[in-house]
Amino acid sequence: MGTGRKMLVNGGERPRFDRLAAEIPVDQLFLLSPPTDATGREVQVEQVAALIAMVPLTVGANLVAAVTIVASLWTDVPHWQLVAWLALFAGLCSQRLFRAWRLRHDPAYAARKPSSVHTIMPPILMLSVLWAVPASVWFGMSGDEDKILIALMLFGLASGASVTLSTVPPAALTYVLIVSTAAIGALILAGYVLLIGLVLLFGGALAYTIIWNARQFVGHLRARLEVEEQAAMIALLRQFEASGSDWLWELDPNLCMRHMSSAFINSSGQPVERLIGGDVRQLLDPRGDARSVSRGMRQLFDALAEGNAFREIAVPVRGGRSWWIFSGQPLLGPDGKITGWRGVGSDVTRSRRTGRNSIRAARHDPLTGLPNRLLIRELIEESLLQERSGRGGCALLLLDLDRFKLVNDTLGHALGDQLLAAAAGRLALVVGDAEVGRLGGDEFAIVASGMTDRSDVSALAERVIAALSQPFAVGSADLTIGATVGIALAPDDGMTEGTLTRNADLALYSAKAAGRGRCHFFEPAMAERAKAQRELERDLRVALQSGELSLAYQPIVEAGSHRIVGREALLRWSHPERGDIPPDLFIPVIEDTGLISQVGNWVVREACREAASWKDEARLAVNVSAVQLTGGDLVGTVVNALAVSGLAPERLELEVTESVFLADDEATRHTLARLRAVGIQLVLDDFGMGYSSLKSLARGEFSKIKIDRSFVAGAGEGRSDARAIVEAVIALGRAMRCDVTAEGIETAAQALLFEKMGCDQLQGFHFGRPLAADQHVLVLPDLPSGSQRRRIARA
Repeated sequence: MGTGRKMLVNGGERPRFDRLAAEIPVDQLFLLSPPTDATGREVQVEQVAALIAMVPLTVGANLVAAVTIVASLWTDVPHWQLVAWLALFAGLCSQRLFRAWRLRHDPAYAARKPSSVHTIMPPILMLSVLWAVPASVWFGMSGDEDKILIALMLFGLASGASVTLSTVPPAALTYVLIVSTAAIGALILAGYVLLIGLVLLFGGALAYTIIWNARQFVGHLRARLEVEEQAAMIALLRQFEASGSDWLWELDPNLCMRHMSSAFINSSGQPVERLIGGDVRQLLDPRGDARSVSRGMRQLFDALAEGNAFREIAVPVRGGRSWWIFSGQPLLGPDGKITGWRGVGSDVTRSRRTGRNSIRAARHDPLTGLPNRLLIRELIEESLLQERSGRGGCALLLLDLDRFKLVNDTLGHALGDQLLAAAAGRLALVVGDAEVGRLGGDEFAIVASGMTDRSDVSALAERVIAALSQPFAVGSADLTIGATVGIALAPDDGMTEGTLTRNADLALYSAKAAGRGRCHFFEPAMAERAKAQRELERDLRVALQSGELSLAYQPIVEAGSHRIVGREALLRWSHPERGDIPPDLFIPVIEDTGLISQVGNWVVREACREAASWKDEARLAVNVSAVQLTGGDLVGTVVNALAVSGLAPERLELEVTESVFLADDEATRHTLARLRAVGIQLVLDDFGMGYSSLKSLARGEFSKIKIDRSFVAGAGEGRSDARAIVEAVIALGRAMRCDVTAEGIETAAQALLFEKMGCDQLQGFHFGRPLAADQHVLVLPDLPSGSQRRRIARA
């Protein structure tokens, strides 16, 4: 690489402006023909720009000279002629000055009406003709001193033009020619024939000076541009060396190949005659299908279309059999327009899977050594392109590790990382010829190219689940987790990586909802449900702002007397178009979309406000989530709600589920302690359904336990296991001095049964359905007869 860099800088000698100036064709120097190279085009633009930059100086000098001539000839020449001439002169100079200012300060105007030799020549021609008037018309009317002044002015302006207009030789030569011709005519009329030769000699010297100045200007400019181009090439070579690239390439403004290295030509497998001048997009995607499948191809083509530099974009070629990676940047002319592209590239078909370079490192997970999300995406795109070529489809399996979060939270991240590495190793052994990768966290993906038979894919998924359900020996611990799998098949379930991944994810979500430890194939109904959920989420956000949410209250009664001792606040949503939305439909959406804290805090404030207006002293029970306990200022919200509403703290009960103890979080216990210090009662809801924290009960953190409705229903049906659990919970509550509430009481028989078993409080439809705050009417059904009570007691 060092040799190549030296060749660029020194191999052909540093560009010398005198050599470059001598090599400039006359037609290009005079801007008579368009250049064939980008540098030549840039030089011509700079020639015109340099002349425009001198316009204020030339206009100022010409105006001073014009005013001087008019003042000198005021007594010899008719005034109307002088005034008319000066007015034309001032108008022309003002127009030139205004246009030059707009060209330099108004890019839109400059782009719309660019300056060129064709726009420069007319005003220069008019200016020189105006200067011919004093010499050809007024010279004979003037005195000797005025004649000398006119001659000096003309010679001085011609000399100045040889400098200020020399970057555009046609303009400068036209000016000198007309002014010199006018001077010769004046000398002939005045009889100074002997001076004509001197004027001709002076004019010739000026013409030579103009051409010499133009060549020097262009030579210097070309030398500078070539040095800048070499510096850019050196920077490109450094990038080439640092990235391990194999090729150099260059495009013209139309994205056609202009130059390329021999390695690029060899990799393309095409003759150079077909490559040079060909559209690079046609080279990379001749059939037009790679752009629709490959995200990288779309990024590359979009960057080229929008004029943005890009770095290390990988694209599939040859129908996904090879992968090339490109970096490039646009080449800009002095006007800011793109004059071409230049960059580097490599064939990374092998290096992205093997070796130790940055290409491979960017595509593999450092923890497990498996392909990461980027390489998995490329493997999916590769399989989809092969399917379009008639070489079969593929199956995408997305899987989550079950119960991994519990391991991570309870045993620490270090052990969790070891478990992930062990799971990755086991997956690599199970998948056979398929590719397995880690997407992040406990998410993995399997790409089975060519596998589209549902029974084969299902068998692979079952092997994966079975393998990951076996215990893992990690350190001194034996850990049992599991896996849930979602499957999408190409081409049936999608022909782009994004669609296929999204549908596999929907199938994974469905499998999780069905109980984990299983696999689900994607079905179109899943997408419909996901769409409905997105619409529900959108409407829910609107509902939060428009007041569509409300609260209903279900009574909690004292066992035996059936006196109302409390009411549980339950969230309700009345949609303006869909009517009442069931809670089991929108509550999961609130939890999944991160709205739980916002909605939960609103429920606390609204429930306290409404409970403060109740005519009895019943307690208010409000459910709070684990997110509220750990993620926000729940204590501040509760204290503020109590203060604003005037509700006594001892009338407020906050119900939490056992899931809050999964991580044994110190912050959660601190929040619970602060709430108890305020005087609020804490209730352990759905006891027995999850991770029962007996330690928290032993510490006296809770004043009440609520038995889940599934146990209540089971005991009411006479199931001995459910009844045994209920009796154990009641006994535990008595030992811990906690009240016990049975929720889900729907019949009188259930009510009498749980009174007999010793429950302190009862709740359920038997005692009243949830009602709005202004509808608290307790209606109790008829109680069973005495014989019925005795039969229930003996049960």
